[in-house]
Amino acid sequence: MRILYIAPKSPAPVTDGGCFAMMECLKALSQLASIDGIILETHKHPYTKESERILGQYLETQTVIPVSTEIKPVDALVHFIRRKNYNLARFKSGRLHHEIARKLREKYDYIVCDSLFAAAQLSHFDFRELAPVIIRSHNVESEIWKLHAELETSVLKRFYLRTLEKTLRKEELEILNKAAVVWAISAEDRDWISQHTRQKNTLLLPVSVAVNPERSADYRNDGFFHLGSMDWKPNQEAVNYLVKNLWSNPKLSGIPLKIAGSKSEHFRFLATGSIEVIGWVEDSSAFLSSAGTLVTPIRSGSGIRIKLLEAMALGVPCVTTHLGAAGINIPESGIQVAENEAGFVEILLKLHENAAFREEVGTKARNYISKVHSFDACIELMKHTFGV
Repeated sequence: MRILYIAPKSPAPVTDGGCFAMMECLKALSQLASIDGIILETHKHPYTKESERILGQYLETQTVIPVSTEIKPVDALVHFIRRKNYNLARFKSGRLHHEIARKLREKYDYIVCDSLFAAAQLSHFDFRELAPVIIRSHNVESEIWKLHAELETSVLKRFYLRTLEKTLRKEELEILNKAAVVWAISAEDRDWISQHTRQKNTLLLPVSVAVNPERSADYRNDGFFHLGSMDWKPNQEAVNYLVKNLWSNPKLSGIPLKIAGSKSEHFRFLATGSIEVIGWVEDSSAFLSSAGTLVTPIRSGSGIRIKLLEAMALGVPCVTTHLGAAGINIPESGIQVAENEAGFVEILLKLHENAAFREEVGTKARNYISKVHSFDACIELMKHTFGV
C-alpha cells in the first residue's frame, strides 16, 4: 500500500502538541504502508537536517515546500473584503500547487492530509479523480475562531473575528464534505463533524501516547506548573488567568507556580516571588514528571490538549476546564475540572495539601492513557479504515 502524506508544517523535531500528534500519526502509518511526504516549511517550523533525519525513518521520499505564512495586513484586508478566509490562504502557493500536481500523477492508494490546513492544498483538485482522501482533523478550526470572537471585548475586533469564523467555516465544511474519511482526534470533534457536514465516514482516532514505565511523576512536589507553547492564544489566555485571577488569591499566592514552554520567556514580566517563568524546556518529559501538578485553565480552542495527555501518561495530576478536557473521559481519567475561581482554588488547595490525593489522581490518569491512547489501539483503528 502506498500513501501520499501531506503536512502543513514539519512534524519533526517535535516542538509542540501539533507536531507530536503528526509524528504519532506518521509512525502508525509507516507500520502499514510505504509513504511519500509533502512537507510545508514555515517560518515557525523550519525544516532542518534534524527534520530530514527523523522523517527519513518513516518517509520514502520528502518533498519540502517553503511557504510564507507570515501575516501580511494588505493580504488580510483583501481576503476580508472578498470574504475569503485568510487563515487557509496563507498556506497556499503556486509552487506548492505544482508540486502536489506532480506527485498526484503517481499512483497512491490513499492521500492522508494531516489537518485541515494540509487538506486545503487539494481544494483546486477534483477529489473524485484522486485516490481516497483521508483528513486527520486536529481541531474544528472554525470553532476556535468562534470562541475567540465570543471572548473579544472590542467591537471592531469581534466583528473581524466573526467574519474570519464564517469564511473559515464555509471552506472547512466544503473540504470535510469532499473527503473519503475524516479521522477526528476527539469524540467531541467527531460528533460536531457528523452533525454539521454531509460526511458519513467520520471516525474517532485518538492520538497515541506512550507510557514510559521507567519515568513517573514525583508526588512529593506540592507545587503547580503550566507547560505549553505561548505563541498559541489559548495558552496565553490560560497563563493570564492563572496569574491575574488565581495566583492573586491570598490562598494560592504563596504556592510555587512555574510557567514553561516555547516563547514563555517573553512573559517573564509575570514572575513574582512564587511565580517562576522557565522558558523553553529541552526535555519536556523530565520537566513534566518533576514539576508538580499541571494546571491549565483553557477557555478557548478546540480538539484535545496533547500536553495534558503527555502529562497524564507520566501520572501527573492535571487540573483544567471542561473545554480543556475536551476529548478526555473525565470520570475515567481522574482529570480534575473547574470553571470558576472558587472551583479552581478549592481543587488546587486540595492537591497542594494532600500527597495521597495527588498520587490517586495521577495514577488514574496514567491507567486511562494506557487503555485509551495506546499505539496498538490507534494502529487497529487505522487498519479498520484501510480494510487490512
